[in-house]
Amino acid sequence: MNNMMTVIRFTLFNRLKTKSFKISTLIFVLMISLVVNLPAIMESFAQDDGDKAVKVGVMAAKPELSEQLTQYFAKAQEGGLTAKIEIVPMNRADSAEAENALIREKLKAEEVKGVLVAAEAAQGEFPALVYKTEDAGFSLSSGGDSTAVALQTALQTIKMNAAVIQSGIDSAVLAKIQEPVKLTSESISVNENPVKSKEEMGIAFVLVYALLFLLYMSVIGYGSMVSTEITAEKSSRVMEILISSGSPLKQMFGKIIGICLLGLLQLVLIGVVVAVNLMFPWNVDVIKDMNIDLSLLPLDLLAYFLLFYLGGFFIYATIFAAIGSLVSRSEEVQQAVMPVTILIIVAFMSAMFGLQNPDAPFVVVMSFIPFFSPLIMFLRIGLGTPAAWEIILSIGIMLGSIFALGWLAAKIYRTGVLMYGKRPSWKELRKAMKAFEG
Repeated sequence: MNNMMTVIRFTLFNRLKTKSFKISTLIFVLMISLVVNLPAIMESFAQDDGDKAVKVGVMAAKPELSEQLTQYFAKAQEGGLTAKIEIVPMNRADSAEAENALIREKLKAEEVKGVLVAAEAAQGEFPALVYKTEDAGFSLSSGGDSTAVALQTALQTIKMNAAVIQSGIDSAVLAKIQEPVKLTSESISVNENPVKSKEEMGIAFVLVYALLFLLYMSVIGYGSMVSTEITAEKSSRVMEILISSGSPLKQMFGKIIGICLLGLLQLVLIGVVVAVNLMFPWNVDVIKDMNIDLSLLPLDLLAYFLLFYLGGFFIYATIFAAIGSLVSRSEEVQQAVMPVTILIIVAFMSAMFGLQNPDAPFVVVMSFIPFFSPLIMFLRIGLGTPAAWEIILSIGIMLGSIFALGWLAAKIYRTGVLMYGKRPSWKELRKAMKAFEG
């Protein structure tokens, strides 16, 4: 045990002193600080224009259309249903050329964003309308200009109201007809698990997405560091001295645990940076504006993250350690670990797919496969509704796989670290393992 603790301390503190760790940690801190503060930064740039209403000119023979549009948008804005639009009444000109000249002048001076031109219509008929704007690529069918789309919705409502009133229906009856139906939604779980509210799901989605990314980056980064560390010592012949001074198994697990602690230390630092940034006054205001309640933060999800982080790390780190012991040169490490790296990438991409449908059959099956469960089952716990037995079974399979892979990796490691030259085949490795045991 003393030898293992020595290896753990040496691996941890030796890596802590490296420039690569310090630089990568600094880059992570700066990137995360930027991401956390990005909403506040964007809001500060958009603040000047955020409260300004979009001005739209209305050119009609009679003022009724301008008045109706003004009333519609005033009522809609009170209900928070649309962007701020200010109607600017404009008089018709004597000719189409004069009207176009006036419109160009208004657009060039940026007095209006666009002009709605209403043609003269017979009594009781709704006029033909043209919305003229500088954006030549605008198309209502493609939903291009949000202002024009809002105008179309408003005009459709005004036209419908006019037609209903002309048919003899009382305005009070019309208001009753147009009163929106009150419909609330309530989630219910099919397996009696508590269902997350909309606010809880929003926080869980952001948290799961961020933690999945951290888990992926940490496992793929620090896992491959295990193989690199072992291969570097083997290529420099330091391994022969280390093996003679202690048990190969203690050497292997000491390195794995030391690098695991290094990864955890960096994750804790990242968590502290996020917490400090969220406490800044401007971020507190942004969180309030987004209706995010941090008291709904699922602390149990953080506990699951730690569990699946450790499980995923040890599953892959033992494989990386075994591969590292078989490689004699550092240049060959990346090629040797490529199949394992692909497994991690497949797990991460599957998790990204599962963000949209965490209870899909494909996702459910993958959550029980030990190479994928650290990411996929964590995703299901955060966003889906897995039964308790599913979580227990997945964790049990993961722990069993760690012991099985640890046992196999230990057998490969204690044989492979003393084999130099070309990478041994499986047949040669099995033969050497039997000879070692004998």
